[in-house]
Amino acid sequence: MMNTIADNLFKKIVDDANTAVLYAESPVPNSLHSKEYLIKYANQKAQNFFSIALNPNQNKSLGEIVKYDEVLILANKVLEAGVEENFNIVVKEDNNLFNYNVRITIVHTGLLFALTLLKPDFITDKESKLPLGNLESRKRELEISSLFGIRVLDSNDSIICYLKPIFNNKGDVEDFRIDYINNRMGEIANEESAIIEGQTILEYYPNNLENGVLEILADGYISGENKEYTKEFIFDEEVIWLTTRAIKMNDGLILFSKDVTQEKKYEEQLFIQNRLLSEAERVANIGSFRWNLSKKEVKYSDNVYRLFGYDPNEFDDKYDRLLTFLHPNDVEKVKSSFKEGKKNKTKSDLVFRVYTKSSELRYMNTIGEYYQKEGNWYMVGVIRDVTKEIEGESKLQIKNSELKRTNADLEAFNRVASHDLQEPLRKIQMFVSRLDEEEQGRLSNRSIGYLNKIKSSSDRMRSLINNLLAYSKVDEVAEQPKRVDLNDVLKNVLEDLGELINDLNAKVDSTNLPVVNGIQFQLEQLFANLIGNSLKYVKEGVQPNIRILSSVVLGNKSSEGNLLPNINYVKLQFIDNGIGFEKKYQDKIFEIFQRLHGKTEFSGTGLGLSICKKIVQSHNGSILAKGELNKGAEFTVYLPTLL
Repeated sequence: MMNTIADNLFKKIVDDANTAVLYAESPVPNSLHSKEYLIKYANQKAQNFFSIALNPNQNKSLGEIVKYDEVLILANKVLEAGVEENFNIVVKEDNNLFNYNVRITIVHTGLLFALTLLKPDFITDKESKLPLGNLESRKRELEISSLFGIRVLDSNDSIICYLKPIFNNKGDVEDFRIDYINNRMGEIANEESAIIEGQTILEYYPNNLENGVLEILADGYISGENKEYTKEFIFDEEVIWLTTRAIKMNDGLILFSKDVTQEKKYEEQLFIQNRLLSEAERVANIGSFRWNLSKKEVKYSDNVYRLFGYDPNEFDDKYDRLLTFLHPNDVEKVKSSFKEGKKNKTKSDLVFRVYTKSSELRYMNTIGEYYQKEGNWYMVGVIRDVTKEIEGESKLQIKNSELKRTNADLEAFNRVASHDLQEPLRKIQMFVSRLDEEEQGRLSNRSIGYLNKIKSSSDRMRSLINNLLAYSKVDEVAEQPKRVDLNDVLKNVLEDLGELINDLNAKVDSTNLPVVNGIQFQLEQLFANLIGNSLKYVKEGVQPNIRILSSVVLGNKSSEGNLLPNINYVKLQFIDNGIGFEKKYQDKIFEIFQRLHGKTEFSGTGLGLSICKKIVQSHNGSILAKGELNKGAEFTVYLPTLL
């Protein structure tokens, strides 16, 4: 009877206590997994706390009713070590936070849990010099303090959340529950924080398993080390980059995440720009550098290494290392130039020789400018390989020297041709003429034949000398090009050739000709040579017929490949019905001294068409010929037009 009264009294005291008391035993002897322990007793406070109603026919386990993983973790520790655990946890009830003290003890073969609500400590009057309020006012102070803390967290630019680990049967972290998150996350994900809270990180964002976030957080929780990571997330099809710092606090993790999406975009743009710059440097065969003068460190672009025959970053970034590449005779020049530029902060432009990795001598040109940043002076610039330019310039200088010698020889020849050759020729012609007059009637037919050959040869020699002089002086004309009406040019030429045209009963037809920019007397010489050529090479018994046609064509629409594509040209066609020539001669016909017929068949020196070509070229034009034996010839001239 007394035992029954005692049991009832004890049960009454325990059930009415403010401490939540819960007792559980394992169905398996000596089990170390607290989740498997079945509830054998829970007082009213415990039933309210864990939201359970014990039924003798129900065997609920700790894993089913205890939602606070840190409680189960420490219960496992108690089972393993056999030592009582005593700790505090913060519980959220009806949007309020409460602090509980938890004690876990081994009793017989089971675990005894005791959870006691802790009252907040308040500052005394003497400490705060404020009047001590009643319990209601203290509660209000706590609410205000909690509200203030939430406002502070919500006003932070970072996303702040607190995570609690969730363990599997093996005791490994398999997920984290989101116990708190400020409103910054809601702004990014377009969801209220209250909806996010209570979910696990895999429920809210399943990809946290694939992107490695869960693994990082689990490692941070187990090791206690702070973790930092930057990951890509997608909310409402919008890409968001978050950089996160995870810190273990109490029995959970607090995460501080910052939205770095814009920085990532800038980083991506910078990466693309750097790639484009690197490719541009490779194509242009140049490199760039940035030299920190205070540290004597030089940051090179990848292509600088390639210019020196190395792979990117194959040699160090010290200024003295650069000097080892220099040709011995250029070391002092480079040092002096850099020293002067460093002193006066003036732009440098220097050419020097270097030996590449394969010991090849190359010429480099560096252009650099100085600037100051955060108290340090820097030099930035470009390096380019100018070996081909230097070698090309050297070859050009040699060619120029050869050209000067050639021009000097040509001038000497002109002097000889214009005076020294013509003087004895005049005497030959004069004495031949006197001999013909004085010995007229006394010379034999053979001697007269010899004398006529001397006359013919001397006349041909004079014509040759005059044509050579004309050919050599085409490019030496001092007169400036001006507007020239080709109708006037043709009129003057036909007047000069009028007697020959009448003798041959030739017919010359022409369309209306345009105006060009040129030198009139040279264009008259061009027309005279082309028309004269047609009058010379006529077919016996056929009336000579010469047609001159004109049109305007665009360079890239013409069959002539030497014309500029976007320039309009006057196209002049000189077409005759003479003896023509074989197709194989159409390219050689403009070569100097090139004759297609013997001197006994047709007179001439072989310079007429060569002079035509030189005149056309001096007018930035082109000339070509085509013909067919015994069917005539056609000469086509292209001259830039004013239209």
